[in-house]
Amino acid sequence: MNEFFDINRFFKLVRKEYSERLPVILKIAVIFSLLLIGFWVSVIVFNGSEVSAQARVLYIYAATFLSMLMAPFNLYKSYNHPKKGIDYIVLPASAMEKFLSMLLNSVIVLPLATFLGVLLADTLIATVNPSLFEGFAIAKLGTLGVVAEKYGEAVIIQLGFIFGNFLFIKNKVFKTLMSAAGLYILFAMVIMLLLTTVFKSDFEALQNMNTSIKVESISELGNITGSEGLTSLLKGFYYSVVVIFYVICPVAFLGGTFYKMKTQQY
Repeated sequence: MNEFFDINRFFKLVRKEYSERLPVILKIAVIFSLLLIGFWVSVIVFNGSEVSAQARVLYIYAATFLSMLMAPFNLYKSYNHPKKGIDYIVLPASAMEKFLSMLLNSVIVLPLATFLGVLLADTLIATVNPSLFEGFAIAKLGTLGVVAEKYGEAVIIQLGFIFGNFLFIKNKVFKTLMSAAGLYILFAMVIMLLLTTVFKSDFEALQNMNTSIKVESISELGNITGSEGLTSLLKGFYYSVVVIFYVICPVAFLGGTFYKMKTQQY
């Protein structure tokens, strides 16, 4: 028997985990859907104005993103518990199979259930009460490419939270949030230091250039029109940031999580 990965053994594990975690997945999806319904009811009660489809799209994305951050702590919080984690570690499956099954439930199944649940709730409300819920949010989600880009960036952040869930044993959520905040502050400080010292002349030059910058996501940091005068050093800095976020961070988080799962001892 293949000790690293066996397809039949993997599918058995997926079925088992899906059946056990489905109630939690549905509960989270229902909670975010009910929050939207509760907001709709409050608008009716307090005679609020109509809510645009674009504003509801922001809620759908936010709800999906929050469900992704919650996923590891709700679905796999006991994996490295000294006592509760033993039942999971003795399952007849390899570390790779458990790793892939965990990613399937956390990265795909739960976010998809939340996204579809909230979208369905929005569609029903917009159909029943179009005077308050103007239009359909599904029509304002953007192109498939836009949705995929937002999802991809959310997954990278989620992978950090998944790693935190397996790295810490107690106070997982608090320690993960504090670690994320610390990394963000450190990263921001390094960026500001570089921009105000190493690349100071470049940004002073921008004031004399016909330049427009539009940044709505990390991938758009390079959307600089009229940047021909910028030094190759600054452009190299931008691409370095992109590589760190899109390549190094996810690889490090995935590698760290798999290592923790493979070497977990009780």
